[in-house]
Amino acid sequence: MSFNILSPFMGLHYTLSIHEHQAEIVVTQCNGDILPPLVKIELVLAEQGVTAIHLNTADGVHIDEHRLDKIHYYPEPKGWKKAVTYRKAVRFSITEKCNYHCFFCHEEGMEMDVKRHSVDVARFFEIIDQLAELGYDDFTFTGGEPLLNWRGIEACLDHMEAIGYLPEITIVTNGERLQPRMLQRLNAYPGKVRFNLSLHSLLNDDYLAIVHRIKKPTMGSDALLDNIKQKMAMIADAGIPFKLNVVLLKGLNTSTEALEAILQYAAQCGASAVKFLELLITENLRQFYHYFYTLGAVKHALDSDLTLLWQNQKKDVYQYKQSGLDVELQHCPCARGCNTCFLNRGVTFTAEMKFFPCFLRPEDALTLTANNLKQSIIEGDQYIDKMACYYQDNSPILIKEAYSSKQEKAYYYLLTAEQQLKVEHLLAGQLERVREFSEHYYIADQQPSYTYRKLTINSYDLTALEVYQQLTIDSDGAHCTEFLHDGIRVTDRARYQTAMQEQGYHNGQTLLWSLEYYKGKDQAYSISHNQDTGLRFLRTEKPFTELTLALSPLRSPIVDVICQAQQQ
Repeated sequence: MSFNILSPFMGLHYTLSIHEHQAEIVVTQCNGDILPPLVKIELVLAEQGVTAIHLNTADGVHIDEHRLDKIHYYPEPKGWKKAVTYRKAVRFSITEKCNYHCFFCHEEGMEMDVKRHSVDVARFFEIIDQLAELGYDDFTFTGGEPLLNWRGIEACLDHMEAIGYLPEITIVTNGERLQPRMLQRLNAYPGKVRFNLSLHSLLNDDYLAIVHRIKKPTMGSDALLDNIKQKMAMIADAGIPFKLNVVLLKGLNTSTEALEAILQYAAQCGASAVKFLELLITENLRQFYHYFYTLGAVKHALDSDLTLLWQNQKKDVYQYKQSGLDVELQHCPCARGCNTCFLNRGVTFTAEMKFFPCFLRPEDALTLTANNLKQSIIEGDQYIDKMACYYQDNSPILIKEAYSSKQEKAYYYLLTAEQQLKVEHLLAGQLERVREFSEHYYIADQQPSYTYRKLTINSYDLTALEVYQQLTIDSDGAHCTEFLHDGIRVTDRARYQTAMQEQGYHNGQTLLWSLEYYKGKDQAYSISHNQDTGLRFLRTEKPFTELTLALSPLRSPIVDVICQAQQQ
């Protein structure tokens, strides 16, 4: 890594000692956020063979424990401790071609509409030589579908063996092109080998819809799923470990019955683990937002059957019931925020010798040569540093945590469809986040004017949060909202409903919303679409002064505007 972590480092003053792969850090002064320097310190220590970090503070020094919790430091009698699980990992997209048409595919973050041209296999060897020298011990072949370039994989394995470089090999595949001769060759590899096999549903119609027919309605054999099951049996018979990868797709594979069916099948067919992954929603894939489902919702659905084994920045690993099957809840690195990217990312490169520092910024790829990998990694670190300074705990993905202040001031404008298109044109390239949710209002007989109590329920995990707020509208049209509590998470809606009735509340309106959040140069914007009425609203932090639109701020609460539209 390209970091000099000598104290003081990024505002952190500390002492460091290492004994038998255990590091002890004592913080003597902390000026600013402790998370960014700890992330980089951990990375450097991991490459020195450290397996655990013990963190303490000098007398009178206080640090934010919430920041430690975010990067999995756990309290111990004196200070905090963290297991260091980082490995030097590489992902090689050996082909962009694929025999499937999964509608949600992000193709390892590459630009999907750009055709790639592979270089000669000898160029692969140049990168492998450099990876061996740099000590990368976790090597994953991805695609597209990597088995479509089996000759390239085989050539890489031959070269690795010839130079004595034996990283752990993982092949991420849909399995359809797997052949016995491939298994024989992999079994001959002196190092560890495993498969991550994508299996997004056990129902034939849903499986075909996911991998072909949503995108290509006429594609895919009706016998495809049975064929994939046979390929899994071949892997098990060959004695090669394999996991099942399941991308969560709300409404297709996220019911409790569907999740349990996949886990039970995995245990029966010999899989070592099932890895659940959240759908990655980028601006290019925003149309698939309604399929998004969270890992937290899966954990909630399976909670009584899961026992936590271990966790790190990348994933939480559980034992399923009393079986030998692991359940991995794999966090998207980008969902963890740019601040922690160094602990989540590896080296990602393609068969055209392009290195991608950032999963979501393919346009900023670097070209690899026979001797520049180390320098490219340094430049990639510098690139991620800049991203972390800007996005911090967030990232460019469109689904992320949102934070509310105790008080908010905003202006709301009712838009026509034509005006919405003009606003979106003005904000092109600045989309930050999308969200779909419902609001369930509760009304009491003696409720003060412009006071609202409601449950907001996200579409992607069905979690409910009570919001209690008081609204006033200034003479210039500014809507000033005071939140009367921090928000209460509701896990049992039936009990909540009973409690509200006992307090004298009855059910009011239910509103369905889809929102797009934009970050402008000097303020944030959002466009909200009420699905019940078709009304569209622009929210700004300052008066909207774009002359071509001539908008006037609303002088009534949005909920009243919707009520009037429904009565017309």
